[in-house]
Amino acid sequence: MSTNKIAVSTAEIGSFTTVSNGPFPVYNDDQILIKGIAYAANPTDWKHIANKWGAPGSIAGSDASGIVYEVGKDVKGFEVGDFVSTTLHGNYRKDRGGFAEYVIADPATTVKYDKSKFLTEPLPVGKTPSSLINTFEGAAAITLSLATVGLSYSHSLKITPDLKGNSEKYILIWGGATATAILGIQVAKLIYGLKVITTASKKHHEFLKSLGADITLDYRDSDVLEQIKKAAGGKIYYAFDTVSSKTTYQQVYDATEGSPVKSFDNLLFLGKDDLKLRYDDSANARFGATLVYLANGESQRLETVIEATPELLADYNKFWFELLPPHVGQLKNPELIVLKPGFESANEALALLKEDKVSGGKVVFRG
Repeated sequence: MSTNKIAVSTAEIGSFTTVSNGPFPVYNDDQILIKGIAYAANPTDWKHIANKWGAPGSIAGSDASGIVYEVGKDVKGFEVGDFVSTTLHGNYRKDRGGFAEYVIADPATTVKYDKSKFLTEPLPVGKTPSSLINTFEGAAAITLSLATVGLSYSHSLKITPDLKGNSEKYILIWGGATATAILGIQVAKLIYGLKVITTASKKHHEFLKSLGADITLDYRDSDVLEQIKKAAGGKIYYAFDTVSSKTTYQQVYDATEGSPVKSFDNLLFLGKDDLKLRYDDSANARFGATLVYLANGESQRLETVIEATPELLADYNKFWFELLPPHVGQLKNPELIVLKPGFESANEALALLKEDKVSGGKVVFRG
């Protein structure tokens, strides 16, 4: 084996990626190599390319699923032939990315599935409803979101996994139809035992309730903040903004008035200074910001260096390796928008996301 078919980022106008052959990947003793089967597109993929966060020629893609092809000698818990999905920092390096025939994966961001329950045939092109994860397409669609939720809940929000103790506590999740929130609702219920209030367009409410959301409200209602306060009855303890604009973060904060909120989190490095704060209940609250790329232990350089601290890794690894595995078989993937096979579909997938034509679903394709 000498080459690896890949989709790489491009600087061409009107195009995100181009398909080429690269060298066969070299992984280290702490990693595994996956023979990729299905791939999912994420907003971060097109944003990395459009904003030139990675150099042209970087391997695109952050979500992949497939079969374990080789295992590093220091890796435990995975073996050749396992059905898995993984997430990684794609669109950033020329030697590693998700849209590749062979994908280098870190155990700390890789999920293993029960292969006896998998349907291995490709899904038809078009839309496929949400279901328990039993296809490679469905598996590819959840890993970035799942790792994001795991890092947020375990570290940024510091939620205690206490099913009984959390049974009357609410988490407010803003943006319930986002891919991250779809996993966030399920994890909040299955692993942490929290009640969930979420916001989304009315067309998504039935689906979100099927995932476990207790209360679903329309973010476009002029009185949505008052509706949240009334529904929660002063019992919001955690708040997670998956949309993550300054406007939505302020809305999330304002909606928690009267509740003993312990922690706030978002995905765009918004902080306490970005909010108009109340003086009565903000002094002891945590204000976090989650960057999923820290989950594999690598510090990230953005405007400044963001460290993958020992505390962060300890919190996250407890979630990923101890709390999550018993519940993997209970998780559902979002609705899938299946494109035709081939890495050439990466361009179409990223264009759909950039043009904001995807709501409540995930765009996937096979290689």
